[in-house]
Amino acid sequence: MVKKRNGAIDFWRFVFAAILVLFHSSMMDIALIHPGEEYIFPFRLGSLAVEFFLLTSGFLFAKSMNKKKENDTLSWKSTWTFMKGKVMSFYPAYLICLILTFIAVNVTRYICHVDPYLKGLSKTESIRELLINFGKMIYEATLLRNFGLDFERLLDQAWYLSAMILVLLLLYPLYAKNKRRFEYFIAPVIAVGLLGFMFMHGQSLLNPSKKYELFYKYAFTYKGNVRALAEICLGVVCYRVCEWLKKLDFSKLGKVLLAVIELFGYGFAIVYMHFMANSYLNLFWRQLSLKLSPALGKDVKVIEPGYSNSFNAVEFVMLFFLAVSVTITFSEKSIISKLFNHKIFTVLGQYSLYPYLLYSIFSENLPLWIKKWDLADKLTTDQIVVIYCVLTFVTAAIVMAAHMGVKSLLRRRKTRRLAAREV
Repeated sequence: MVKKRNGAIDFWRFVFAAILVLFHSSMMDIALIHPGEEYIFPFRLGSLAVEFFLLTSGFLFAKSMNKKKENDTLSWKSTWTFMKGKVMSFYPAYLICLILTFIAVNVTRYICHVDPYLKGLSKTESIRELLINFGKMIYEATLLRNFGLDFERLLDQAWYLSAMILVLLLLYPLYAKNKRRFEYFIAPVIAVGLLGFMFMHGQSLLNPSKKYELFYKYAFTYKGNVRALAEICLGVVCYRVCEWLKKLDFSKLGKVLLAVIELFGYGFAIVYMHFMANSYLNLFWRQLSLKLSPALGKDVKVIEPGYSNSFNAVEFVMLFFLAVSVTITFSEKSIISKLFNHKIFTVLGQYSLYPYLLYSIFSENLPLWIKKWDLADKLTTDQIVVIYCVLTFVTAAIVMAAHMGVKSLLRRRKTRRLAAREV
């Protein structure tokens, strides 16, 4: 039986993956090509698109757990089976992209005889760096980086996958032990408590590699792990609300209102990630100067509440709106849900993983290629960003097509082999 996918969720997967690709164009070393140029990259807060993927991971986690029978016993075998299925849903694509990134890095920096500073490397240095990168690739293939042992990475974006696996491994026994207690009490408390903790310790969802300290001295985990734990639990809450929504009958007007709320949540997140990083204005509160009466005293200070780098409360508001939108999208109760009942959206959802995992090939190496081929004076930064996006998305499409082709070939061979045995 073929699993039915939610076309709208697949569409938004692609949208937020594209935002992540655009955001990481800012990782290119433009100063190497156009020294001194100040360029405003698109979606400067685009890393917050990961929030969508964490919420959907939590939702699908809850959905898979609710498919289990109530009398299923918790054991190492059931935990292993669940985690194996979760990892294998993305691991082949992850491993392919990791190997391709390793090859691209070494081809660029060693066969072309350049490092990031365009200085020649000796044969000994090239071999040493090759072995170091090979070691990184082997370790990153284990998905253990967010467990604590970490270093400079080939696929920095894979923190999300590692954190997700760690969190699901921790939550599975709690969830399997008592589903209703987890959904109605444990998950909401973890989500609200950890989001509050993050706000108090930095007031931002960003910077997943930041280390949280225990007793102000001993680092015990990464911010990305806390972020993943909080938002996956929030995704579980979304699932429970979604199940309640599915039981309700909405009029046409009600479905229209749900669509408006759904689109507003996604639209707010997209607008915030692009425009707020550049203008740093709060969508809700413009800076106010409260002119106080001289009668209150000349020493009274002027209060200027407003948006600043140290007060990122709107990120948490954005997360709440995203959670509402994800819940409505999964419920398929809005009037626009049927618009996504097409295979093309399923393909887009499957495709979204590939550009997300492959963008670092071009964000890291494209400036070096341009510099080496003396194209700096012929290309503007806008054109370079467009080239980066085109190369990322086209390469992702080729890799996905090749991957799907190999999978299809192996399935056909397996089918023929089984048919031959039966004869």
